[in-house]
Amino acid sequence: MPGPGASAQEWTFPNPRKTRRRPAPPPAPTRTTTPMSASAIKAEHLSIRKAWSSSPCCTSLRSLMASRAAALPAVKQAICLGLGTFDPPSSSSESRRRTHHQLIAFQTMVEELESMTRTRIQCIFQEPLFTDQETSFLTGLGHRVVEHPAACRAVTSDSLLFGIHLYREVYEEALDRALPAIFVGTDWDTWDGVSPGGVQAVRLMHETYQTFGFPQDGTTFSSTAVYWRPRPGRRAVGDHGGGEEHGDGPDKLGEHEGVVIDGV
Repeated sequence: MPGPGASAQEWTFPNPRKTRRRPAPPPAPTRTTTPMSASAIKAEHLSIRKAWSSSPCCTSLRSLMASRAAALPAVKQAICLGLGTFDPPSSSSESRRRTHHQLIAFQTMVEELESMTRTRIQCIFQEPLFTDQETSFLTGLGHRVVEHPAACRAVTSDSLLFGIHLYREVYEEALDRALPAIFVGTDWDTWDGVSPGGVQAVRLMHETYQTFGFPQDGTTFSSTAVYWRPRPGRRAVGDHGGGEEHGDGPDKLGEHEGVVIDGV
């Protein structure tokens, strides 16, 4: 996932200084180098994962997940949007590192959820910048890679939705049908401060879910929060607003119900 200094082609990072709707992302640039093989991407991933596993960010994320075990909502699938490319045309090592760190954080959350529930959780990825080799890398890990908008349409009330620094329009599309059990993405305070109207589904989760700041890792997870729907009968007590109580979180937004797309 590109950071604040990313090129225009790496389109998934929002610029908070602009409030107008953004145009469609530009086409991917023509590559002048040979794409990394799936095996090379995997080797780099394992090396970065080994180093990141002992980082304060990883330790804090695992602790956060463990602390919420008693309030675990049902999660049957995990959807990752706009991860970014593991093999940018610029060959930027910093860009690759951010993408790997986001994938590892996503994997860590899924692993913790699977450990708590003792069930396997299907992982679905959607990223228009993926090369065939990147798709092969992810499918080799047992994940599914789909084209837009299949993953957005697959979000249900029992999903983990993970999307770091995405465009407002992507969040709105993904959250249109249902509010997920757990959402990881740009927090409401950021949207409320830079975008008229913000993303209303995020506002609703901010008001009704438990909210936690995502453990920091440089700028990779800046302005990112974890929104955790309370289980039925529990009260949501988040770290926003001084820890005040909120009502039980809704399972859906308006009258839209979660939809699972066949073949996703």
